[in-house]
Amino acid sequence: MKETDFVEVTVEKEKYAKQNVHKGMTGFICLPEKRDNAWLVVFPDYGAKPDIACISIDENDLKPSDCQEPVD
Repeated sequence: MKETDFVEVTVEKEKYAKQNVHKGMTGFICLPEKRDNAWLVVFPDYGAKPDIACISIDENDLKPSDCQEPVD
């Protein structure tokens, strides 16, 4: 995985749910390097609304997505 790749969350975890991120949501990696085996992922909302979240997600909890537009 690398910066700007679209990824999907593969697990439901309380630490993500507290930030309104749930299994099946798609976002994109927003930094060029991972830290502590986790990527910073943005989960944007549509239109002029603010992003749903920008949080660190463990690499093992993500899979590449073919999606070109984030979906929730």
